[in-house]
Order: sequence, then structure tokens, then C-alpha cells
Amino acid sequence: MFCGQRGSPKPVALIFGIVLIATACVDMGMIQGFTGMEMEATGHETDAVLIAVGVLIIVVAAFGCFGAWKESPKLLYIFVGCLILIILLELSVGIAAAALRPQIEGSLKANLRGSFIKNKSPSEEDSLYKDFWDRIQSNLECCGIRGPEDYQTANRGVADLLVVNPSLSCCPPDNSENKNDETKRAECLSARVYYMEGCENKVLNTIHSAGLTVIVCGILFCFLEVAGIVLALWLAHTIKTQGKSRDTA
Repeated sequence: MFCGQRGSPKPVALIFGIVLIATACVDMGMIQGFTGMEMEATGHETDAVLIAVGVLIIVVAAFGCFGAWKESPKLLYIFVGCLILIILLELSVGIAAAALRPQIEGSLKANLRGSFIKNKSPSEEDSLYKDFWDRIQSNLECCGIRGPEDYQTANRGVADLLVVNPSLSCCPPDNSENKNDETKRAECLSARVYYMEGCENKVLNTIHSAGLTVIVCGILFCFLEVAGIVLALWLAHTIKTQGKSRDTA
């Protein structure tokens, strides 16, 4: 967790800090990447705090290394106090993240549905939403909000008859070089090989997986930080005992 008493620095805490920063960035990127163009900042706050905690862990680890190198019990006790504060901060962020998750998911659903409506618009102003949904549907292998039926359109000249008319991104990749996009799409629709699962559930499951990774990392780090506290206290006690032995010798 920190430097050896006379050894070279051990990069364990540094790795912990980097991993925590990386997982928080991934979670933030997932939320931002799946929200379309008009998502509010809701849900980014807890990830931002976790990134700050990761940076703090790196700084505190360097401080602990310095205290061990200097063989200073006082610096090691300060290191222990900082670790305790970090653990409390991580627990607070975890509780806040759990409380905010339903709100984040509600905002996510609303923004996905709003952007999907604009994705179906023929207006050039909404072309960004089409690109966004093409990317989501291709990457997650899904179609529409609840399924391809979200692309239903009225059949011209036939009353009350709806036709499923999804975009090409709802179809599995077709690498044929001698076919244009319209041909590929027509063949996909006629064979009904387009993706049947809706994107909303897939997006939420992806967000859940990223959030679970952050939670597991946070819990693991808490246990390791407790181990770091125990080791730092043991090292401080050893340094003090050795100092007294030298004084009495």
C-alpha cells in the first residue's frame, strides 16, 4: 500500500487510484454516450467525485511512501487519517450513487425516447440523432426503443395497415461490396433478419454493468485501504519501538 521502510516504492496504491479513475471515467462515458444530445449532467457528479478520490488516493499513497521512507511515525499516522477520510468519502459516494441511480435511469429513458423520435424525422436538422441511433443499434445489436415495431409506418394506400420499416443499422452487418445500402436494407427487411430486441433494455443493462464494476472496485478498495491502515500502524509502531531500542542501547 505504501513504500517499504527502506525499499523502493510499491505501486499498488498508485494502481488502485488509476483503476478507480479509469472505472469512473468508463461509467461516465457510458452514461454520456447513451444519452443522446440533450442529456442533463445528472449522474456525472458521483463519477466525478470518484475520479477526485482516485487522484486523492495517488497523492495520499505518495505521502505514505514519503512517511515510510523518512521512518516518521507522525507522517504515517497522518497517512492513516487520510485513508480513513478516503474510506468515508467512498462510502458516502456509494450511498449517493445508489440513491441517484433510479433518477439517472429515468432521465436516460426520457432522453433516449426523445432522441428516437427525432431520429425518425426526415429533417436534416435531426441528422445527428440518426447518426447517434445508428451507432447505438449497430454497437448493441438492437432496434428501436422496445423493438423494431417502433419503426412501424403506415402503408401507403392501405388503411390501418402498419409496416415495420427499420433503418439499416438494425440489420446485421453485410460486407457485400456489390450492394448499396438500400439493397442491403431491402434484403434484410424481406428476410426479417433485423435485430428484434429493443435498445432501451440493452442500454440500461450496459449502464448497470458499468455501475456494478465501479461498486465492486469501491468495495475492494475499501478492504485494501483498511489493510493499508493496519500495515501503516504496524510500521509506525515498529519504527517507534526500534527508536526506543536505539535510545536505550
